[in-house]
Amino acid sequence: MSEMLLKTLLIGLVALIGYGEYYLTGRGQVARPIVIGPLTGLVLGHLTTGIEVGAALELAYIGVIEIGASVPQDMVSSGVLGTVFAISTGKGISAALTFGLPLSMLVLLVQNLAYVFIAPLYVAKCDQYAREGKPRKLSLMAFWGGTCVNFVPSAILIMLAYYFGTGFSSAIVGFIPKFVQDGLVVASGLLPAFGFAMLIQQILRKEIVPYLILGFVLAAYLKVPIIGIAIIGMVIIMIMYYNEKKNKASQQQVLGGSDDEDDTDSF
Repeated sequence: MSEMLLKTLLIGLVALIGYGEYYLTGRGQVARPIVIGPLTGLVLGHLTTGIEVGAALELAYIGVIEIGASVPQDMVSSGVLGTVFAISTGKGISAALTFGLPLSMLVLLVQNLAYVFIAPLYVAKCDQYAREGKPRKLSLMAFWGGTCVNFVPSAILIMLAYYFGTGFSSAIVGFIPKFVQDGLVVASGLLPAFGFAMLIQQILRKEIVPYLILGFVLAAYLKVPIIGIAIIGMVIIMIMYYNEKKNKASQQQVLGGSDDEDDTDSF
């Protein structure tokens, strides 16, 4: 087996690991670029670049979440292909954004087409097995049908994009109008700020504001490194956790004592 074919299969495996989060492993955040990027870099022998690209793409996707029928860009393909082309072209993060974001939209389009044209076929088969009273076949069809529709087309497209290289990907991206590509490049610079804004909007409460201010002061004025701020945050969380645990234990003792007194009075 040639080295190129082996790496193509490994790239497909990385994609399957990312897509497996949705059906096989649960929401462990494995599909995030900050995980997929380093895995892709490891497969290609450029772990450092994979970490850098994964972190950069994570900033773009940090506030992205599926809400109702709203489906964001495909993070797995963006993480894999962004890292692939950052390494293969030698242009780093700029190549990751140029190729990763448009191709992730293409993969999302392929996924939606699969949902529209393929998903009804296995759903109809599931209905048939349910009517015939065949629970084992129903379970297998429901699992493997959904798995294949979600994984296989996207993984194959990612493998083809890697195997045929930047020429294949450039041809695909060429179908996307120039003004859309230019808009994506401009938007990629705004996505980190937008992502953080969405994240803060979801979690912002008056109880959290002091910690946000503390983090800002530590970073902007005291020049504490990110790792140092993370350690301080971890210590604060531990203190809050143990204090809350201690308060709950005290409340239970008080309530238990009140119950005993009530029982004594009843006698």
